[in-house]
Amino acid sequence: MNMLKAISFKTGLIALVLLSVAGTTGGAFADYRAYNNNNQSTLRNLWNKPVVRDAAVGSAIGVGAGLFTHKTSVGKGAIAGGLAGAGTGALRQSTYFRDKPLVRNTLQGAVIGTGASYATDSNRLKGAAVGAGAGAGYHYIRKFLDERY
Repeated sequence: MNMLKAISFKTGLIALVLLSVAGTTGGAFADYRAYNNNNQSTLRNLWNKPVVRDAAVGSAIGVGAGLFTHKTSVGKGAIAGGLAGAGTGALRQSTYFRDKPLVRNTLQGAVIGTGASYATDSNRLKGAAVGAGAGAGYHYIRKFLDERY
């Protein structure tokens, strides 16, 4: 079991390093073009999208949670973290929620709470409720600090 965790840790670490190198410098992929309507999107621009970046960060956090706790496996943590990260990135990128910060922060908290409860085999509704409360609390604390300072 320890050997499996060590292999998973090394694989996750290598994947995280490769993603960060490809995202920040472009590396050998600088000439690669992901063709879209304008033919302007490169791999670096793909990394700058909130959905992709948050999914990578969420899956890395899920792998870490799987390695260092006994609540979840590495694969389940990576999947739950990746999906929760992609969900929060999609909410952050949404133009509909751009002028509704309370709703956006509440939904982001609910997505993160649901992902965490899925990874730990807890009640998903309770996780979503606690996450939504944390997201709304974050919004009001941030609003208070922005008005005060």
